[in-house]
Amino acid sequence: MLLVLAGFAGGLAWLNAPSRQMAPPPQPVVEHSENPAASTPAPAIPVPPPVQEEAPLAPGPVAEAPKAAPVPEMIFQLPTKNDALFRSQSEQFFMFVDRYTPTGPVQVWEGGSYGFVRNQRQTPQGTIYTRFHEGIDILPMERDAKGEPLDEVDVIADGIVGYITSGPHTSNYGNYVVVLHQVGKAGVFYSLHAHVRSIAVVVGAPVKRGSLIGKLGYTGDGIDRRRAHVHLEIGLILSERFDDFFGAALNGRGNFHGSNLAGLNAATFLEENHKNPLLMPDQFLQNQEVYYKVQVPNQGHELDLVTRYPWLRKPGTAGASWEISFTGPGVPLAVAPLEKGVTAATVSWVKPFPGSHAWNTRSMLTGSGNTAVLTREGSRFLKLVAGDF
Repeated sequence: MLLVLAGFAGGLAWLNAPSRQMAPPPQPVVEHSENPAASTPAPAIPVPPPVQEEAPLAPGPVAEAPKAAPVPEMIFQLPTKNDALFRSQSEQFFMFVDRYTPTGPVQVWEGGSYGFVRNQRQTPQGTIYTRFHEGIDILPMERDAKGEPLDEVDVIADGIVGYITSGPHTSNYGNYVVVLHQVGKAGVFYSLHAHVRSIAVVVGAPVKRGSLIGKLGYTGDGIDRRRAHVHLEIGLILSERFDDFFGAALNGRGNFHGSNLAGLNAATFLEENHKNPLLMPDQFLQNQEVYYKVQVPNQGHELDLVTRYPWLRKPGTAGASWEISFTGPGVPLAVAPLEKGVTAATVSWVKPFPGSHAWNTRSMLTGSGNTAVLTREGSRFLKLVAGDF
């Protein structure tokens, strides 16, 4: 009780105490210089800059998945281990031919290359060669003590064996093997390996690139052991009805008769394909020079040649005729529709040449300058190409 009363008395004393005055805040002391105008004001308190809110980062580009490298529709290789072609050593790649000159015979490797490389002739336009060589002749790299070639001949690309000769004297190619290669949607191209000594494949068998075809040899006409080589062709099959056109009594070769095979420049193609494996035979041919064009009647349907090789067809609605473009040796390069009609195959354009066009076209054309007409052999050839039979 005493404690309660003491607390109550203390509270009263606090209420009756005089009010306390709050002391004024101290004034800042200002120091004056002798010159009042030069008085130094108090330094301002530095104010921090306002905080800038960082803008949200813009979303960066979404990384795309790496694109897969393009894959060749087919991979090609040389038929033997001789790769001097890829080292620009032509004289060590092509098998020579004997060329006879006024001063005596000489051996020239050019005769083993593709094109008009044989049968030298002097003309007012200079030296020309009138005999066409459709393939390339590849010399061997190895021989035994007797001079027999030891090189193996391999398949140049995946395919199916289409034809084999049964004996070395069935053609001037001797023993030869034709392999068919389906190149994507571009169609079936053939490769022909001739003069082989022995054959290790059978017709109808699927074969892989690099698999063995046989041994390099010298079967066939006009070839001896000294000039043993493999003759390689790559090209188009002109017709699927060759027997109907030419007759079935041609040693049973059918569609694989030489007259039905149109070979491209195999050496140049393989060189360019080696540098760019995406390059296919159809693309290679589309970059070749046109030497002549022939207009043929439209029989009311697309040419069988175009059905087999659709890349040949140029855009446009079918008209009264077709114009077929050829290299000098006669390899088809394009088929274009024309409104103008013709009643028979007619040369519509030829590359100007001062000499005879027969020299550059395997005698399919005659004439000179910018004028040419089909020979009898040329008209026959166009019937086969156009399917006009």
